[in-house]
Amino acid sequence: MNQSSPGRFVSVLVAGIVCGFLAVVVTIGHGSLLFSGELQGLMPIALGLALFSTTVMTIFAVLGGSKSDIIPIAQEIPIVAMVSIVSAVAAAIDPTVSGEARAATIFAAVAVTTMATALVTLILGYCRLGGLIRFAPYPVIAGFLTGTGWLILLGGISVTTNQTPSFSLLPQLLQPPLLLQFGLMIALVVVLFATERLFKNVFAVPAVLLAVLVIFNLVVLARGEGYEPFRAAGWLIRMPEAGKFWPPVRLSALASVDWYAVLHGMITLPIMIVITIVALLMNTTGIELHADRDMDLNQEMRSNGLMNLLVGLGGGLPGYSSVSLTLIIHQLNAVSRWVGVIVVVMMLSALWFGSVLIAAVPALLLGAVLVWVGGSLMYDWLVRARRRLDPFEYAVILLIALVIVLVSFPVGILVGLIAAIFLFAFQYGRVDIVRHELTGADWHTSGQVSGERQQLLRQHGAGIVIVRLQGFLFFGTADRLRKRVQDRMEDGGRFLLIDFHRVSGMDSSAVQSFIRLSQVASKREFTVILTGLSERLRQALIRNGLAIGAGSSVRIEPDLERGLRWSEDALLSELGAVLVPAEGWTLHSLLRAFLKRDTLATTIGAYCQKLDIAEGDPLIVQGGASSDIFFIESGTATVEMAGDGGISVSLATIGPGDAVGEISFYLHEPRTASIVARNALVAWRFSREDLERLASDLPEAAVGFHTAMAALLSRRLAVTNRLVGFLAD
Repeated sequence: MNQSSPGRFVSVLVAGIVCGFLAVVVTIGHGSLLFSGELQGLMPIALGLALFSTTVMTIFAVLGGSKSDIIPIAQEIPIVAMVSIVSAVAAAIDPTVSGEARAATIFAAVAVTTMATALVTLILGYCRLGGLIRFAPYPVIAGFLTGTGWLILLGGISVTTNQTPSFSLLPQLLQPPLLLQFGLMIALVVVLFATERLFKNVFAVPAVLLAVLVIFNLVVLARGEGYEPFRAAGWLIRMPEAGKFWPPVRLSALASVDWYAVLHGMITLPIMIVITIVALLMNTTGIELHADRDMDLNQEMRSNGLMNLLVGLGGGLPGYSSVSLTLIIHQLNAVSRWVGVIVVVMMLSALWFGSVLIAAVPALLLGAVLVWVGGSLMYDWLVRARRRLDPFEYAVILLIALVIVLVSFPVGILVGLIAAIFLFAFQYGRVDIVRHELTGADWHTSGQVSGERQQLLRQHGAGIVIVRLQGFLFFGTADRLRKRVQDRMEDGGRFLLIDFHRVSGMDSSAVQSFIRLSQVASKREFTVILTGLSERLRQALIRNGLAIGAGSSVRIEPDLERGLRWSEDALLSELGAVLVPAEGWTLHSLLRAFLKRDTLATTIGAYCQKLDIAEGDPLIVQGGASSDIFFIESGTATVEMAGDGGISVSLATIGPGDAVGEISFYLHEPRTASIVARNALVAWRFSREDLERLASDLPEAAVGFHTAMAALLSRRLAVTNRLVGFLAD
């Protein structure tokens, strides 16, 4: 800290004192949540554990922390989650054992729980799994925070009245002396809520708490009887005989720990660990927002795991960084490690002179802080969240909160997770897994020089139904898809083409839906063509009994282009269309289909050169010169484009009767894709030099070629426009 700057010195001093004061008060309040009912006699132990925890954490932050604006404290959410473990351990202890042995067993259970949570946090951090918080269902998080708020609120009432909240407590609250204490506590809660919302200053709430503390001690001073009468009347928390909180149990008492009871209470430990880690990561993201900086979630988990491991060795309670204290430091522009040093000094004072210090803090102040914190959580996640959630998600929050209130915290979280799974399945089942749905009249294979083929497809292409899928197929979506496409085929569909290129996976229920679809296809006599299947999906379908090949209603093609070409050929064959010459494709028949004139085809054929392309060799190379047009006589080839990392992406398949390369030819631009022979390919080349010679020798023939090319490009543009218009709708 730069001592030459008085303003800076004052900011750091004030921030340290305010943060230290809040850390002590809030830590004591959080510690009071650990025990209730029959265990309230152990309250001093809980307060000692809480103060010890925050003391160790602040020392760790000062000595080993990388950020000087972070003040960790024992937190209420993991403490509330630990209550079920402590209660189970207490119930399993032999009632005949001594009070010291009972306290030692509970102390051991707290230590084991904290260390187990720390170890899991540490391991997850080193495994770089901090991002798991992004996958936590929002309604489940909101639900457990709502339930936590309720339990914290009940803890505040318990601290104030020194009794377990229940319906039987209601009549007593209307009778003195509880009426006065409870009424003052409620009044203070109202003041805290109003102060927080009316005054946007981080010192407003600490100022109210300090004022209540001063007023109470002035009243005690005016009475002149000391603190004991107030403690006897229930205005103060009962303290241990000694003047300090630590150690909470003697070391010799640890020999009497009932480890069976400790083990019995660990049944809810996994829930406790999950809740603590989720709360830690949520808190970290909150600091990211307030401090306006990115934080490494995995690093925070590693640091927090190590910190809580040290805390657990002393039997302390879990904790993590406090958002409110970080906000105070930033508001005062007091980011300095000296703030942490001041907080450490104040925490050590509270730990070693606990009863003297806490005697000056009225129970209603601690209770009001807890009720305020718990009420704020419930308001934020039960009231404000209603405006931004749909009814189903909000119902999950209500369900979790009600189960926590009426049954228990662990059961509420378990029910919430189950409800979230069903909610996810229901909502994801409503997501449309059909990316596009169109017909063969809208989408044709490219390359064909025959205008008659495209005209027939425009007229009869509705017999080909094309469905492009996306996402993950599971029981909530697959059967709905099956019924949808079956209904679509009722309108005279002959070929159902389903593309899986964008499908990430499917479960066994989805596989069975496609098996059922194949059975329906056999009865209704339409063909299902599956394209773009990964090997894993293909094997899953075949392994579950999907019949393919001869005599089957299902056909598998590598990609959409080849599946569509097969469907077009099969449809045109059923129509009796004879688009392939009887003698097969030759140069003359290719040019005649393209130019529509027999003599012109003969004339231009004299200017073409025959090419024999071996399997795997390129006919066109991406980026190469665009000086030729090619007419395919036999064989097939793949249109490929270089993707990221030099990996080629297959775009289309061409075959006999196709013409390629015409667009780049006329634009005089480099080739935009490669064409690679899939098997032996016979093509005819018509070059720009050939066209120039034709224009010089026979100008009318050149004009006829340009006219035919314009018609071909116009037909392809019309198909593309229809497709773009359809997909953009």
